Amino acid sequence: MRVKYLASIFLILLLMAESAFAMRCGVKLVSKGDSQFKVYKICGEPDFVEKRSVYRSGLPNARYSDTHKREELLWHQRSYEEVRVEEWTYNFGPNRFIRRVRFENGVVVKIDVQGRGY
Repeated sequence: MRVKYLASIFLILLLMAESAFAMRCGVKLVSKGDSQFKVYKICGEPDFVEKRSVYRSGLPNARYSDTHKREELLWHQRSYEEVRVEEWTYNFGPNRFIRRVRFENGVVVKIDVQGRGY
């Protein structure tokens, strides 16, 4: 009896750990590395969207110095890059958890569990 109890606790913890890396919408999964388009196509319109820009600094990257793929501002031998951040919140109802999906430059970087839906 005790072994079954411990096994069920372990299974629940394992499933909770996996849920931080992916989100189920219907029968399909959304996970880190997916595009905004794919998430929108699979999960539909989010209940709430928050948008902002974050500036990250670092040393200049020679790989991008001759191209215009990334907008970089060089200032005193440092490179600043603008990162577009969007957080989409999905409320799947009272029987499931609320999920917050964080995008950086249009790519999923984090999926958080926020608590019970309503």
